[in-house]
Amino acid sequence: MKLWLFFFLLLLGARCFGNVAITTASLPSDTVGSEYSAAIKASGGCTPYRWAISSGRLPAGITAKASSTTTSLNLTGIPKTAATYSFAIKVTGCGGATSQKAYKVAIRAKTSGGLAIQTTSVPNGTVGSAYSAAVKASGGCTPYKWAIASGALPAGVTAKASSTTTSLNLTGTPTTAATDSFTVKVTGCGGGTSQIAYKVAIQATANHVVDLSWKASRSSNVAGYNVYRSPDGAVWKKINASLIASTLYSDSTVANSSTYFYAATAVDISGQESSKTSAIRVVVP
Repeated sequence: MKLWLFFFLLLLGARCFGNVAITTASLPSDTVGSEYSAAIKASGGCTPYRWAISSGRLPAGITAKASSTTTSLNLTGIPKTAATYSFAIKVTGCGGATSQKAYKVAIRAKTSGGLAIQTTSVPNGTVGSAYSAAVKASGGCTPYKWAIASGALPAGVTAKASSTTTSLNLTGTPTTAATDSFTVKVTGCGGGTSQIAYKVAIQATANHVVDLSWKASRSSNVAGYNVYRSPDGAVWKKINASLIASTLYSDSTVANSSTYFYAATAVDISGQESSKTSAIRVVVP
């Protein structure tokens, strides 16, 4: 059985500049001394495009160059300095239409045994709403050992290593409005370590809503829809309590200054569920 689902998201706070749009949602992080390569792509409008760093700066050692077709801006080089870099990219079509997007890239220091924590930030939360995040690591050798090296998790949130030990899962229901700072440390089986500091703001009540809308499935035996949310586009959780009969859903449990990914599925009358749609990224201000 194939369930066809076309999913469209009304992005909170999104703006469109003409009909040119940057389509790359995020950029990878890396480690000092490693070869870095990423592409920021755009579509729509008319080519050739003109690209520019409109604010901030690229990581030290990385340069930007438009592709031969001008439809992407290629970032390449070898990072030199460990830091988190914020910058905005602007693209202009030949007709004058523009689009820009902000990015954040974390360059980590080299670690013993090649072990490194890959997750550079975790989402904020709201008192009384389920919280979920995963801190991931790679390199070195497993099993990994995880620890909160300093600070404390938000009240009501606990940490537990995944079954593969390659991630530390943070879950629970926050009970207190506060801003909590803590450092996560991972140790590989060979003794190599890596650690990174995080800050999580737990707000008393939600004051933003993400409105979702999609076209109905073309299958004739669809019973309803499910909506899934993820903090990183990898670890997903269904956020609707029961099947959604309509093609509308509002998520009122989002936290300020957080990024979320959404996807939807269709479920038929026998309970079979389709695969998820392509993920859509939403940035809550």
